[in-house]
Amino acid sequence: MTYKLPFRYKNVVLCDPDIQRFGEWSEANRAFFDRFRTWLIERSYSNSVLKMYGAATRTAIEFLRKEYWQIDPDCDLPRVVAHLEERPLSPQTRACYRKGLHKLDEYLHIVLHIPKKPKELRWENGIASLPEWLQGDVREFLRFCQRAWPEEKRFERGADLLYTISRPLSWWAKEFQLQDVLEITPQLWYAWLDKRLADGLSASTLNGELFSLKPFLYFLQDLGRPVCERFLLLDRLEINKRLPKDVPIDQLQHLQMYIQKQSVTGSGNQRRQGIMDLAWFLLMLHSGLRSGEIRFLKLSDIDWAEKRVRIEQSKRLKDRLVPMSEVTMQALNAYLKVRGPQKSLPENVFIFRDAPPSETYLFERMEFFGRRTGVGTIAPHRLRHSCATLLLNSGASVLAVQSILGHKQVDTTLEYARLYDGTVAADYYSAMNHIERQLALPEDSTKKAPSLGELIALTDALHRGTLNPEQSEIVRTLRDGLARLAACPGQQAREKEMAVV
Repeated sequence: MTYKLPFRYKNVVLCDPDIQRFGEWSEANRAFFDRFRTWLIERSYSNSVLKMYGAATRTAIEFLRKEYWQIDPDCDLPRVVAHLEERPLSPQTRACYRKGLHKLDEYLHIVLHIPKKPKELRWENGIASLPEWLQGDVREFLRFCQRAWPEEKRFERGADLLYTISRPLSWWAKEFQLQDVLEITPQLWYAWLDKRLADGLSASTLNGELFSLKPFLYFLQDLGRPVCERFLLLDRLEINKRLPKDVPIDQLQHLQMYIQKQSVTGSGNQRRQGIMDLAWFLLMLHSGLRSGEIRFLKLSDIDWAEKRVRIEQSKRLKDRLVPMSEVTMQALNAYLKVRGPQKSLPENVFIFRDAPPSETYLFERMEFFGRRTGVGTIAPHRLRHSCATLLLNSGASVLAVQSILGHKQVDTTLEYARLYDGTVAADYYSAMNHIERQLALPEDSTKKAPSLGELIALTDALHRGTLNPEQSEIVRTLRDGLARLAACPGQQAREKEMAVV
């Protein structure tokens, strides 16, 4: 049995003359540093990250020479960053220290109960290359749009919109020396299209840029500014709609079994994370929620009595109520028991390291599950596609699935019911046989029956569709029976005789 030595602070003399030695720290700051390390350990950070963040925290406390409760994160930590910039450190070391100071900033806001300032857009990154007269218009347009967005989504949506509309505007200002918004004409848009298509951009990306530029011009028009009416009449590029890609049932089973195993056999924080992963996995698979809806779901949105969740203002669409399965409710209830104290955490249902999951969290976890189970990389949104496919295959109406998924147009839901779906193909062939009998002409009454080869090919086509387990078993049994019948001695001779007759 090996014995692991406890953690011990080394009272080393650092090469930075502006900071004090660890031995000169107050007892309060030492206890604070211990709690900070414990806080990181509880959030499953590795030992290498603990050392990196610990070094950054020690540097901050020793440079500021303050008790931890006297530190103003918004004013003092930038001073530490500026001090580190003057030190002869490598770019990699500076980057590591900045990450550690960012984590210290987060912890100080929690411990000192300082409200976190909302992120602000970096205007200089998006509009610096625009003429001054156009910069003000873009600022006013984004402020106008942000009024209608939920507070927690304002930075994310604002940054995306700023980046989207500033690209073509910057290029037009440079290439065509724009002097007024009235000069933004269809000819400029077509020139931008040619450039972007030559760069390899997709039609859907360009349609998104046009979708953002039109509201900008409408906004200026409402303010009394003259704009080119012909630009407002531009239509989107035609694109071929791709079928939604669901996940095969056997792969879904492998993923769910692995996540359930993590939620039971994992140790400490791994087990808690597995319990949380199982809850959002089932919400996406059984209720069809989007990734953003998972991240911003609030505790008050769960209606346990009615077994449903309320989804608010998703993708600029109306609110909707989504039912939950019993399995989902059990997984969600199990997670809420280990989620943490409600008073000290945000109102969001899902919390990872004291904050809602990041934009990439769900994708990274699904990528991890795919590697561990051998099913490959599966994007979280494909769970939503699978929800729609499974509901339709099990007999749910298209309108019911439309309501659950929150599709604005029923045509979007119908994309899931195309002929790739095995149940739709089976219904089609059943109905078509009836139609052919009704439309049969007198000379068609002696039409020969399909051969065994044709029947086997039909079962193969059905099996390639998305079937539930019972349907797959029926098709498999039918094909095996046809194959045995075709292998019987004299069967080919009988078929030839039937063909001659």
